Order: sequence, then C-alpha cells, then structure tokens
Amino acid sequence: MIGRGKSKGSSAASGSQSWRELAGVPRKRINSPQARKRRRRKWLKLAVAFLLLIGFAAGVFWLGWLIRDREEPIQISTPSREIERIVFDTDGVLPDKWLGSVIRLPRGTTMMEVDIHAIKASLESELQVVSASVERVFPGTLRISVREREPIMRMAVEGPDGRPEQRIVARDGTIYRGVGYPRSALASLPFLQPHQRSDGSIRPLRGIERVAELLREARQHYPEFYSTWQVVSLENYSGDASLFGEVIQVRSRHIPQIIFGASADFGMQLDRLEVILEHVRDRGNPSIERVDLSLRGSAAVQFSSGRISSF
Repeated sequence: MIGRGKSKGSSAASGSQSWRELAGVPRKRINSPQARKRRRRKWLKLAVAFLLLIGFAAGVFWLGWLIRDREEPIQISTPSREIERIVFDTDGVLPDKWLGSVIRLPRGTTMMEVDIHAIKASLESELQVVSASVERVFPGTLRISVREREPIMRMAVEGPDGRPEQRIVARDGTIYRGVGYPRSALASLPFLQPHQRSDGSIRPLRGIERVAELLREARQHYPEFYSTWQVVSLENYSGDASLFGEVIQVRSRHIPQIIFGASADFGMQLDRLEVILEHVRDRGNPSIERVDLSLRGSAAVQFSSGRISSF
C-alpha cells in the first residue's frame, strides 16, 4: 500500500541533520594567508579612518582658536617711564644751559610722549648747529648730540638799537651770533669785510670756502703770519674764484695790504711772502705798504717810501 505523500522522505531530515541545527553550529575561523591579509587591510583602513577623524577634529579646534585669537585686541605695552635725565654732547662749545633755552620739556614727560623729531628740527634751526641727533635710551634717558659750525672769522654788524654787534662767520658762509666761545678764541679770528654788491647787499656770503682754505693754510703752516692778520677783505672777491682778477686782501698789524690771488695756490703764495719778508729783514726791515702775491710768477712789493720792487 502506498502511503501519503507527507511521510515521504521523512527519514532524510530527522535528527542531527536538520537545517535548523546546521544553521546554529558555529563555523571555524579561516586562518589562511589570504584571510589574514584581508583582516590586516580591514584594520588598517579602520586605523587610517580613526586618525583622519582625530586630525579633522584637531584642525577644527585650531581654526576656531585662531579666529577667536584674531578677534581679541592685541595689547602692546609701551614704556611710560618719565624722562629722568638728558645727556647733551657737542663737538663745539655750546653749554648745557643753551640746550635748556632751546628745548623745554614739561615735568612728568614720559619717554614715549617726547617728540624727538620736533626737538631735532628745533636744534637744527639754530644757525650755530649743523646737525643734531635725538634718541631715547631706555629706561629713562634722552640723548642729544649736535655738530657745530666751524668759526673762521668775525663780522661787525649794526644791531637793532643801532649799536655795532659782533657776529661769527662759519666756513660755509653762515653768519650767526655765536654762543659759548671763549673771548680769547674770538679775539684770534680776523674780521671780515664782505663783498658789497651793486645793490648794496652783502648776503649771502659766497665763496667763503675758498677764503677758509687760505686761513687754514696760514694757520697751520705760517702761524706767525696768521696771528698778525686783523681783517680779511672781500671787496674784490665776488665769490667766484674762476673769474679773472678775483683777489682776497688781508690787512695785518705790520702790512696794511697783502693781496692773494683767489684761484692760485695759497701755499705757494705764502711761501713767496716768507721769502719777501726775509729779504726785507736782511735789508734793515723797511716799512712795507703793500704786497701783491696775485701776479703770475712774481710778486710786487710797495714800500712806505713809495718804492716798488718785484720778487
């Protein structure tokens, strides 16, 4: 007898061979080289992803901190200490009290409040000063240095009240009052008789550098001549030594008129003057009225007797 179809094949699915039981059985881990390689790749990917995540988080944090730091005002602290002392240095004769008459700093002025550029400009506006430097030396010192003009002559001018006043003439032709010079130093300077133009003006003084060369040459090499020079006249010297006939005249205590060629070598002219004076002394030292050293190759000497000799 043939049975019902529902019992057919029942023995094949019974016991430990059922699919439910097979599904619940744990599988053994495959440990082949290919499997280990796949696992390493997986962990490496996870590690890289973790590191990228940490780096991204750190970048976001740093960017936020940077933006916040830029928004905050930067506090710069400046020295606010009061000026404790002023150090004054000069290559000339200006005294400390002169400095106090030119610049005035209110009590309590701090190092950063003082306008060093304005002080420099104020100092250099003084005609006796060629240049000035002003610097802060922290914590509390202001250092001021000036370079003064070199005086070479004196000049008598008419003051506001009509009385004659003395002025100093520098080697660049600047005329100024002069502060701090010893009387003995000024007394050794010859007076200047400036060149008078057709309109009656005497300023500015031109070509004084050439006159300064003559005075320097005489002072260094012939101090016995220079010490007797009283007046330097520029009556016939317009300031352009290249022009024909330009001469510088000197009046000394012994010779009323010594004429130097403005364009000729001053050393050679002074040498010739020395020879002339030695010759005159050897012949009883007759009084000399005028010595003209501007002639080319010779010199003319006029004696008080009226006699003229060539040398």
